[in-house]
Amino acid sequence: MEHGTGAGPDVVVYGATLAGIMAATRLRLRGLRTLILEPTGHVGGIVAGGLVKTDTPNTPEALAGLTQSRFFAAIGAEYGTPAWQYRFEPKVAARVAARLLDEAGAEVRLNTRVHGPADVEVRGRRIVSVLGNRARFFIDASYEGDLMAAAGVPYAVGRESRATYDEPYAGYLPSRALRRDGFLPNTGYPVRAKPDLPEGEGDDKTQAYNFRGVLSKGPDRLPFPRPDGYDPALYRHLGRLLERRGIGGLSQIVTHTALLPNGKYQTNQALFIGFDLPGASWDYPDGTWRRREEVIAEHVRWHQGMLYWLANDPSLPESFRADARGFGLPPDEFTDSPHGPGFPHALYIREGRRMIGQRVLTQHDLLRPGNTKTTPVCCWQYGIDCHIVQLYPEGEDVIAGEGAPSGTEFNAPADLYQIPAECLFPARGGVENICVPVCFSASHVGYLSARMEPCFGMLGEAAGELAAQSIRTGAAVQDHRYADLAAALEEHGSVLALPQLTVTT
Repeated sequence: MEHGTGAGPDVVVYGATLAGIMAATRLRLRGLRTLILEPTGHVGGIVAGGLVKTDTPNTPEALAGLTQSRFFAAIGAEYGTPAWQYRFEPKVAARVAARLLDEAGAEVRLNTRVHGPADVEVRGRRIVSVLGNRARFFIDASYEGDLMAAAGVPYAVGRESRATYDEPYAGYLPSRALRRDGFLPNTGYPVRAKPDLPEGEGDDKTQAYNFRGVLSKGPDRLPFPRPDGYDPALYRHLGRLLERRGIGGLSQIVTHTALLPNGKYQTNQALFIGFDLPGASWDYPDGTWRRREEVIAEHVRWHQGMLYWLANDPSLPESFRADARGFGLPPDEFTDSPHGPGFPHALYIREGRRMIGQRVLTQHDLLRPGNTKTTPVCCWQYGIDCHIVQLYPEGEDVIAGEGAPSGTEFNAPADLYQIPAECLFPARGGVENICVPVCFSASHVGYLSARMEPCFGMLGEAAGELAAQSIRTGAAVQDHRYADLAAALEEHGSVLALPQLTVTT
């Protein structure tokens, strides 16, 4: 996919995610040229790669700007009704993403990856080029944050300790772990050894990733494939859980509230042991691309193997297997996926690197009275959502799932809050011409609420406007003029404040 006039870009965006697309859209409105370097073979990020049940904010008015009007509303328009703008088919999201990139006049280069500092030229406090592509400003809109890291921007991986930012939900949380009994034995994949850490201590572990699969019950559905390396023993704990909970088929695992257009279904974690794969994500954020491909392959084997097991394993009742065989992979989705037709091409990277920027969003920013800011670029409200970080045995028959701050299967609540511009760029004295809207500056706990795709889209819009202002003025991004930034954002529908917000800090 190649667009553009042949002139050099004003801005290089790394990552054709929703954030990267919305940054390019804003830049086009300011008359600037964008080159997008996408590390995979597809545009649209996880929204086009399987995450098609959108996590919208608890205060609906917070989702605004071009993210709402140009992306999600355009999805609804594809169906002729807004009813499907937040639950949609991946192919429709991919089509809208590609169209927006065309409208932005962006040149897009697929399968173009940053591997390390040798790929990024930095002089003084400014990035000069990425993979030989020169520009005046750079936006790292990737899930991995490789451009940011290669440029020497400080970042964190894993969970800070409770003491780092005085966050009650931070660090290792064994007292809040979910516990389920009845597992004999309670060891074996994907259960790992119990950590030897005190409560609240930090670690380098990330919450579970998974593939957000799409299933079909249509007559042309593809049967679940048996993956290379398939081992039915891996699903022993799942089998025990299904038996104890009286689950009679895949129909009871696939959440019917996630029904998509044209009779398709969205998969997510579902059960205590399900499509998530705790522990397998830990090497991904700071890993080489070779190691990341191994992590992705492990998740493919787990997810595809589980579907195959549910439909075929003789340990399950025939009625269960027959119900599972009533589902299959959709032949009209992910037709060029490297993992096979009908299977998502994108692993859901719920959390990778996090920049340590001019300001760090923390648990305190999510709750009144500290949730409003003097330099907001968007509003947001979503629960503090962390999937299980690790499974470990306790006693003779208990498996503990640790990581969720709420201590339950539900998210801990967050108030309506604002995200300041200073979370999008490095601290003063650092790199002066980069913004980071996906791996933005936040603690692990702060990130858990704001890590949703619509929020990333709005942060991408702000990154585009910050880039445009920095290019226009020649100033470092840290010296942005907030009044001008706010006016530029609001010109195209961004909502920076809502009546429910009352306290300014």
